Amino acid sequence: MKKTGIKFGLLSTATGMSLSAHAALVINEIDYDQPGSDTAEFIELFNTGSTSVSLENYFIDLINGSNSSSYRTIDLTGFSINANGYFVVCGDASLVANCDYSFTTNSSWIQNGSPDAVALYLDSTIVDSLSYEGYQTPFTEGSALVLEDNNNEILSIIRMPNGFDSNDNASNFQLGCITPGTANIAGSGDCSTASVSTVPVPAAVW
Repeated sequence: MKKTGIKFGLLSTATGMSLSAHAALVINEIDYDQPGSDTAEFIELFNTGSTSVSLENYFIDLINGSNSSSYRTIDLTGFSINANGYFVVCGDASLVANCDYSFTTNSSWIQNGSPDAVALYLDSTIVDSLSYEGYQTPFTEGSALVLEDNNNEILSIIRMPNGFDSNDNASNFQLGCITPGTANIAGSGDCSTASVSTVPVPAAVW
């Protein structure tokens, strides 16, 4: 399903916004840098809950690390995520497996960090956030994730174990296989066609 249109600058700063911990929806995987041109970027959300979630009034803000303001807003209204399901936002659906929302024809729509951040909002409340390549107030949960996606290897930044959130970016994320729309797995390369379980290990195990 494709939905056209982008809303820029819906929220220019994070001033006055509140954070919501332990939400059902998490940012599960992001790939912002590919070898050569960045034409296969994507962001994957995961519903850790046991019921479907409507994305009415949800949006993703991409955050510029130089001033903590939004440089792009992706409105998710009109979509939903099934229980234990995935939702993939991309630019070119022909280059990203399992893309649910191809929202732009532009490439290089995610900045390459040092640092930058991604935040998932419901109205004005931050549901989940990830800063990459360094600390970014107020979007870093816990300790800073200093590792980076890069254009030398086929990798993405993944939540590992899949779907698990302890509200600490540094411990929750690592570099791993590219798996849009399926459970995260360790390794490298494009594993989007791999046969893996879509049900995460319960957090209590960890």
